[in-house]
Amino acid sequence: MLNEDFSAWCFKLQQVTQQKRWRSLLVLVGDKAWTNQHVETNIKVFLSEQTAQFMQPKQGLIYGDIDGNCLPSQLSVVNRKTFNQYLGTEQQLVFFRLSEHIQKQAQSNISEIETEPKTETKSASDNEFDVDAFAALSGTIVSGGVLVLLISPNQLQHAQENDYFLQRFMQQLTREHCYVIKQSDTLLPDLNAVIKAAVPKTGTSNAQAAAEFGGINALPYGCITQEQVSAVEVMLKVLSGHRNRPLVLTADRGRGKSTALALAACQMLKNATQPLKILISAPSKQALTIFFQQVAQQLPEAKVNGASVEHANGSINFYPIDTLLKEQPIASIVMVDEAAAIPVYLLQKLLSTYHRLIFASTMHGYEGAGRGFSIKFRQVLKRIMPNWRNMHINEAIRWASDDPLEQFVFDSCLLNAQLPSVDKTCQLKASTNFTDDTLLEVTLISVENLLEDEALLQAVFSVLVTAHYQTSPSDLKLLLNNRAISLFVLKRERSVVGVAMLMQEGLVGENLVDKVLENKRRLRDQFLPQSLLMHCGVKTSFDYSYQRVMRIAVHPELQGLGLGKLFLTAIEQHSLMKDTDFIGASFAGNATLVRFWQQSGYSIARVGFNKDKASGEHSCLVTKALTPRASNLQHVFNEQFYQQLNFWLTDEFKHMPAQLVWQLLNGNAGIKASSLSAEVSQSVNDFTSGQRQLSSCIYALHQWLLKHTTVDYDSNVLPLIARILQKNSIESVCEQYGFTGKKSLNQHIINYINLNSG
Repeated sequence: MLNEDFSAWCFKLQQVTQQKRWRSLLVLVGDKAWTNQHVETNIKVFLSEQTAQFMQPKQGLIYGDIDGNCLPSQLSVVNRKTFNQYLGTEQQLVFFRLSEHIQKQAQSNISEIETEPKTETKSASDNEFDVDAFAALSGTIVSGGVLVLLISPNQLQHAQENDYFLQRFMQQLTREHCYVIKQSDTLLPDLNAVIKAAVPKTGTSNAQAAAEFGGINALPYGCITQEQVSAVEVMLKVLSGHRNRPLVLTADRGRGKSTALALAACQMLKNATQPLKILISAPSKQALTIFFQQVAQQLPEAKVNGASVEHANGSINFYPIDTLLKEQPIASIVMVDEAAAIPVYLLQKLLSTYHRLIFASTMHGYEGAGRGFSIKFRQVLKRIMPNWRNMHINEAIRWASDDPLEQFVFDSCLLNAQLPSVDKTCQLKASTNFTDDTLLEVTLISVENLLEDEALLQAVFSVLVTAHYQTSPSDLKLLLNNRAISLFVLKRERSVVGVAMLMQEGLVGENLVDKVLENKRRLRDQFLPQSLLMHCGVKTSFDYSYQRVMRIAVHPELQGLGLGKLFLTAIEQHSLMKDTDFIGASFAGNATLVRFWQQSGYSIARVGFNKDKASGEHSCLVTKALTPRASNLQHVFNEQFYQQLNFWLTDEFKHMPAQLVWQLLNGNAGIKASSLSAEVSQSVNDFTSGQRQLSSCIYALHQWLLKHTTVDYDSNVLPLIARILQKNSIESVCEQYGFTGKKSLNQHIINYINLNSG
């Protein structure tokens, strides 16, 4: 293929896609020398200012190993640790090379080891197809731009033999408007179909195109679509309306969400009757590039200095989320862009600190925490600020609504997988008992089943992601490629109503275990035995076989009906038939989740000392013995956990939510079987009758409270847990639970004990 022919073809592709306001996906399959030659051609065409009609300079990104000669300054190199810093930017060109070493990672098995102490199965390494980065970076490309995917022939061959995810991905590339060029090809793809269809669109898209290429737009505030206008007006009401009514603004990428934030901030300053202090936060300062560019354009009279704006009527300042919460500067209103990439517990802290808040976020998983924002954070808002408002922007601005690249990414990564509908007859009341429901069916499904039935794959994945708030495209890759994973599906009348992913672990050779003990290695896909060994001191943990429940989800419309426990029981029976010793799980713990696992017969083996960065909760590890020899071992490490828990409650778990403490203690079988001595009972009575002070009876009160945690939960017990078991100060307990002082707190303790003593 002549290079000049390819250059002309690229120029024609850019021309026609600009007319349609599309982005292109170009796949180059060949060796490094050949692909690098064509990379240079892409740079010359797509970053050329000769065809530029954009106000901003053209720029691009490189992900992976590309040996271009004298790469231009417009290209920035990114990797798996830095790509998310570019989510708020606009790019004309993105190069994405799949590593030559991809085949080493797709066949994960129990003998693989990592050189760093990691146990997170789904994290991408530099040697594999980082589909999270691929999906995210595709969203930064503007209309007329191109995403160039570079693949070697060896990787294509490997995909056919070992990599099910890549097989499906490559199959998606056969669709229209995906351009695959191989080194062996003698003809370039035909662009005639695109050229014939390249007729300017009518209506709103014309307005969009005019705005993008410097035309005149009659919409107010500098908006490009009517949806953007509505978003700006709703944001203005957050400032002028009632307090404690936060707005959640969501959109797919490329809908002008960040621009709408900027336009609203500008209007606030323009119309201010008194000085305003507008604060904005985001996962990184770089994610606000578009925001501050728009502010500079809309407020030419303002002084824009990096991430701060000074205006005659006030200011706009960027604060990292941790700094914002620590310093708590005065603010007229606080905006949070790309909120899905910020841990939910940090967003929750903002609700108790500020009264006028706007949270904006992309909702299709690019940030890796979209489900947490859409599910968990909304639950927090309903509980704390029930008058919160929600708005979603549908219409694309950065590209046309029928953009083929967006559709490809959505389909190949299942970012738009829809939950299967549930028959109305299945939506029964919470009192329903499903135990005798003969229509329920639990099935073990193979990867081949999923690849052969796209509808089943979409249904399974859409239910699966509801179980976890950090779902990302790499979860689909994990599901299809990891041979140690078993997938169970719960169906009712052929509808998928539950999904569980299990990882096979354990039974590893001594040579690898020794490396773990020496803290030189962490074994891939060995979370349960590794944690029991390293954190619980179970030296024989790798001698047992495990099934780890990585995810278990029930359709949202059927949750709370007992299906989860029924599903677990069927999975346990299947595991027992395979002579599995333990079944277990690790999750970000709260009282509700711990209760679910305890009621299903699982015991606490470990609670992490540090809070999870995403959820703000302690990780909990639970196990259930399925064989007699496993039962003996479980009794040992479960007893050790509760022996040490009393000490942890005054140190590592001093600030653990008291309700979680109660739930952990509620599962202590040893306490349930014990009884209080006459001396302890007498000391408790001495305190409640006013004969002795709390401090002089603290041991007896401690023992009484431990025994009491085995009864039904009553929220009035929480101050007792915080004061007696966790030894929190009188001042902090009074502040947290609303007591006026030591006297009223002690009286609450006395009243509670008297009410609950036999």
